[in-house]
Amino acid sequence: MSAYAFFVHVRLPAYRLVLQADAPFPSDTNEAEWQRTRVREAADVNAAVREAVDRDGYSLFRIGLKLSEIPKA
Repeated sequence: MSAYAFFVHVRLPAYRLVLQADAPFPSDTNEAEWQRTRVREAADVNAAVREAVDRDGYSLFRIGLKLSEIPKA
């Protein structure tokens, strides 16, 4: 079963990055800017996050968004 590594950005801790646990870091960022917080088995990772990692090589999200930040339809 595959595992996923979760990271928090060092300077901007609201940003979280998820990678396959054995994958290299994306070339668009620097590993030194991220701190590993945990590793989870695939069954313990949201399906949308797994799909983003499969599609893009990573999932990036931000904690602490406000409801007012959701675009109006």
